[in-house]
Amino acid sequence: MGKVKGKLWTNQYVIIILLSLVMFASFYMITAGFPIFVSTISDNPAIAGIMTTTLMVASLITRFFASVIIQKVNMKLLLIISLLYFLGTIALTFVNDSIGFLIFIRALQGIGFSMLTILVFTISSQIVPKSRLGEGIVFFAMSTSVGTTMGPLIAISYLAKYSFHSMMVLTLGLMSFSFVCSFFTKNTAIKEKENPQATKNEPFYRYMFDKRVLLPCILVALNYITIAGTVNFMGAFGKEINVGGKISQFFIAQGLAMVLVRSFSGRIFDRFGHRILIIPAAISGAGGLILLGFSTTMWMVWVSGVLFGIAFAIIHPIIQAWALTLVPPEKKATANSMLLIFIDSGLAIGSVGLGFLAKSVGYGMTFSYSAAFMIIILLMYLLGSRKTVALEANKVK
Repeated sequence: MGKVKGKLWTNQYVIIILLSLVMFASFYMITAGFPIFVSTISDNPAIAGIMTTTLMVASLITRFFASVIIQKVNMKLLLIISLLYFLGTIALTFVNDSIGFLIFIRALQGIGFSMLTILVFTISSQIVPKSRLGEGIVFFAMSTSVGTTMGPLIAISYLAKYSFHSMMVLTLGLMSFSFVCSFFTKNTAIKEKENPQATKNEPFYRYMFDKRVLLPCILVALNYITIAGTVNFMGAFGKEINVGGKISQFFIAQGLAMVLVRSFSGRIFDRFGHRILIIPAAISGAGGLILLGFSTTMWMVWVSGVLFGIAFAIIHPIIQAWALTLVPPEKKATANSMLLIFIDSGLAIGSVGLGFLAKSVGYGMTFSYSAAFMIIILLMYLLGSRKTVALEANKVK
């Protein structure tokens, strides 16, 4: 208890944060840019959703094998190879503009990004000293969230004036920065359990699923269904309400709210638990989506961005922290793996499902209807979280 705190802001920690921030921004520039580009060659919004769903399905399948590969290969080498692979998938976008080929590219990118996300999350958790684990993970999560928010903002603003292919040149340059950063990371290997023989005897599925974190995973998946809508269809919504590229200011408002809330939400969780955060976050997210759907002016878009940003800031990281308290230390990797799989599933379902909905009711009403997922999060959390109180109490004992 009286130990001196380990140093958090080491060179390695700064490098992995910069690498991840730029990588996530680049990826979500591509994710937001593809639907806008597709809208110029097809009038079917479901195609854009299918592209993102293809990416997420490929990512989801890869996650089942990535954790095993990471156990066997040096992570620095794997990070370099994965970034080089992703650079190659960006370069392929200049080869052909056909819908089928673009869908194929998105599948390849899903494989690469799945491996990259698991790598940077694992590397960052090993760099952070145990005495400052919570603080270090929160700042790392903020860097990935800022990248996730800035990517669509940059893409929508950029594509309002410039071409899709020139934007891909920009993402190629940004991902090259992350690629260079990867050479300055240290060789990292996952430590085996104290009893390696016991690990060998464990069936594979035991380290892929744990029912104790099923509820948090479902809640995170529902949250990412709504996020899929804002990432994929915000640009088209701007055209629908005649504000064009200005609609990207939604992501500025969302990002500012997210950074502000995350600066203190982790400390609130440590002192008071998850209940005081998740309930108001779900209500704020529902209100933001309903307001966004009925927005006709930019001030309404800004307010909805702030409200949704509050939910964005809290729901994923706080539910992830909550999930990790429900399992013993040796199953934390399982919990993180499950959360990432359910995130991919939520993005895949949201992208194609909301795309088909948008074709029927328009983008605005699609956002308003997606508020129902936030209400479901609230209800499921209120009903299901009570059952985890006993588990958490037993862990404290």
